[in-house]
Amino acid sequence: MSTSTSPQELLRDPPPGLRFRRGLAASLALALGATGVSTAVAVTKVTETNKQQLTAVGPVSSKYGFPAWYEDRTGTRLELCDDGTNPLCGLAPEEGFDPEQPLALPGNFPHEIFYMLAGSELDLPGGGSAVLTLGLEAAFANEVAPGEQMVFARQRLVVKDGPANSTLSFPHPYGTIEVDTDAEGNAKLVEDISPAVGNFETPLGSNLGPFLKWDTGAPAGYLGNPDVPHRIVGGLRTTFSVSGTNTATGEAVAASTDQFTVQGKMATNTGVKAEQAVANSDATGTYLDVFATSRGDTLEVSGQGIATTPLEKAPGSSELAYARVKVDGALPSEVTVTNLADDPQSTSTVGVSDVSVPTSATYDGTKLTVVARTTSGSAPKVDGFGDTAPGADGTYQGSFDTVAPPVNVTVSTGTSKATVPVVVTDGPVSPVGVPAPPEGEDPGPVTETDGGTPGTGTPGTGTPPADAEDPTAAIAPLTASVPRGIATELDGSGSTDNAGAVTYEWSQVSGPEVAFDRKDVAKPKVTVPFFTTTSAAAPVAPDANPVLQLVVTDPAGNKSAPATVTLNSDDEITIAPGARFRAGKEFRLGGTAVVQGAPTLLQPPTSVNVYDMAADGTSKRKLGTAQVDTLGNWELRLRPAPNGTVANVLVQSTRGGEARGAVAAG
Repeated sequence: MSTSTSPQELLRDPPPGLRFRRGLAASLALALGATGVSTAVAVTKVTETNKQQLTAVGPVSSKYGFPAWYEDRTGTRLELCDDGTNPLCGLAPEEGFDPEQPLALPGNFPHEIFYMLAGSELDLPGGGSAVLTLGLEAAFANEVAPGEQMVFARQRLVVKDGPANSTLSFPHPYGTIEVDTDAEGNAKLVEDISPAVGNFETPLGSNLGPFLKWDTGAPAGYLGNPDVPHRIVGGLRTTFSVSGTNTATGEAVAASTDQFTVQGKMATNTGVKAEQAVANSDATGTYLDVFATSRGDTLEVSGQGIATTPLEKAPGSSELAYARVKVDGALPSEVTVTNLADDPQSTSTVGVSDVSVPTSATYDGTKLTVVARTTSGSAPKVDGFGDTAPGADGTYQGSFDTVAPPVNVTVSTGTSKATVPVVVTDGPVSPVGVPAPPEGEDPGPVTETDGGTPGTGTPGTGTPPADAEDPTAAIAPLTASVPRGIATELDGSGSTDNAGAVTYEWSQVSGPEVAFDRKDVAKPKVTVPFFTTTSAAAPVAPDANPVLQLVVTDPAGNKSAPATVTLNSDDEITIAPGARFRAGKEFRLGGTAVVQGAPTLLQPPTSVNVYDMAADGTSKRKLGTAQVDTLGNWELRLRPAPNGTVANVLVQSTRGGEARGAVAAG
């Protein structure tokens, strides 16, 4: 026997991610207690996946700041089901949201709203139930507010009061989940893909899709009626079932249902994304080149001081759109592209920028000469050297004295930059030092004379060497911590010598071995290795920050004293309040991991390992691993909770940081 649960009745956890930001204490007492589970830590895992079923995401809608639509491999596109008075959308009243009033963000908006939500429920043989939830959900990382939007794909299985201490397998339309129930017959698995602000494309890599819909008779424009259980199509299979063995009785556990509740609205709008608006000036005037993407065919651009102008699209299925707009007065700071065919009309705004393009960079042995063009009519700057000036044929040119040109030069304006390689066209051969004697030959002391007595060894008055001063090595200070696993550029170009050019020799003094891309250039890139890996079963001993040094040599062979730099490479780990522990049900621990001064969006992303620690500081077991999101937050959730008593936890990051938390029983 089986039953179905409507989306309104499905148990909805808050969106993933604890509601906290950075700046929390690094360690604190967590009110966690014993689980009361006598068996080993339960296993919950996805054993069958269903990848690459969602194929596209639409542009971000100006309506609420979420994507206008998601599309599956069958071509079905869904938009947010946002009609609070329509029972097919299943929106329920909550604090801060009245479904009888128009949706508005901010003002009147639910904590979660769905592109698709499907559910099914099984009555388990011998008692108990299993509830499956599948959804593509729009939610918020923290408060319901602009700038907090995120979308994630979820599959969740909740088993209650089923066979105790048993392994059960649950095939469903988007894969198979295997769980080990606890002593009370409970188990839970939640998989959320992309619980991070702005990661609107990441759900495309989830196990969700194609979208589930009624096999026949669905209301026009919708996947189905969420209040009516129904057969469905889509996915790997059209049933939700269970198989396994009841450990206590030895009896087989088997049941299946083809009844699902389904909610979702077919997309009617296509949306629009303004990609770029570029200022361009020439002898005939000033123009704005506007670029956009949309599946819609009726687009226009508008802005302060410019005429509203339609965008053109190439015939066929291309989503690219373009318009050139004459500007008679001052340039607007931004323009808006509107999709007139959408209801309500979709808009997208983009700031006006310019484009600088270096056309050549040459070095003749004494001067670096750069020629560039810009669309704005303002002189671009050569990074590290200075400004250019108007030249011939509408170009800008700059010549800069230097004895050591860079490999590439970067030309920038206020809103753009571009890079071009330096081509050497001329220059003298660099002087060499005294050649080494043949192997085995001792030339004896070298005496310079101004005439003296030939053949007698009588010295003359002596002539000092052309370069008697040692060069000076200098390393530019690092303005931020160095993220492990990511190449970071060092800068030794400030090293000096009275005779001009120097050669560079970088080396490592101490710390974990770093990887250099080169050791003989002014600006090498170095990569500090990861501190630990997600597969580490036990904690790793702390290591020191790497220390590197630079020695430079002048043309006469004089070497500088070493200049050193310390690569502060450990991130800062915190453990947040709000950890949750329910005996036999759930363990939840979260915090932050931040590399100071570095962007939070690091590739590859940071992960943390969480260990259960004994009183003597040794590791009892690894509790799990969590990935750090784009806000710098991490969270580990274990369902069911681990057995035994957790007294202390150690959190170690793959990027070097760690934090400890004392755990109080309760």
